[in-house]
Amino acid sequence: MKKYNHILFSGILLINAISLAEAALVSTATLYFDTPVYNQDGLVTSGSNFGIDTNGNSIIELSERVGLTSNDGLKLGVAQPASVASPGIDQPWMTFGQQGISYTTSPVTILSDDGQGNVELDFSGWSVNWNNIDFDFGGGAWGSNPEGVAQMTCSNDCSNGDSFSIFYTATLNEGGFQGLKYRLGFDSNAIPLAALSIGDTGPSEDLGVIATGTISAVPVPAAVWLFGSGLIGLAGFARRNKA
Repeated sequence: MKKYNHILFSGILLINAISLAEAALVSTATLYFDTPVYNQDGLVTSGSNFGIDTNGNSIIELSERVGLTSNDGLKLGVAQPASVASPGIDQPWMTFGQQGISYTTSPVTILSDDGQGNVELDFSGWSVNWNNIDFDFGGGAWGSNPEGVAQMTCSNDCSNGDSFSIFYTATLNEGGFQGLKYRLGFDSNAIPLAALSIGDTGPSEDLGVIATGTISAVPVPAAVWLFGSGLIGLAGFARRNKA
């Protein structure tokens, strides 16, 4: 009888541990980001986007933003190669009259997670293919962003179904584009009016504006639940023996 109780107790601890682990970002989760929103002038005012500081003023202006529409989403734990003809993370986008696509040369993985909605992701493999040219955006952080690291913040604890925000910066150090600053944001919220300013270069946005999407976590393996149902049966068997 003691043996059955020990097995049952161990199994309950295992299931509880799995349930608690789900209260953090799952290492194989998919991050679905929201569709960009454009104003009457065709500028991205909210929604997922990246920006290139083409005029070198260290501000990603509205005119320098390119909207990103989710395709397969960003899948943690696996590299996601892609081409315009075979999209992966996002759908093809246009900038400077040429098509491009985002992809990863190495998996995006979790570097840290405090279980309270604050996560750091390894973005060292983040890349872009534009006009059939590959560009590495895995380093050269600027602003407050750590080198090769994306800052992720969730509404709650980054568990399945939670909303998230991601902020990432890099600097291009290749060819004739060397030194161009890049910023990525997965966004669903409109930019607050207070963050906009009108200057000689037109509307621009505050460097702190970030963005959100939705997390889809891989379900707990069926084998775990089968094990759990087996424990329930074992508990019933132990009660009958005791009777």
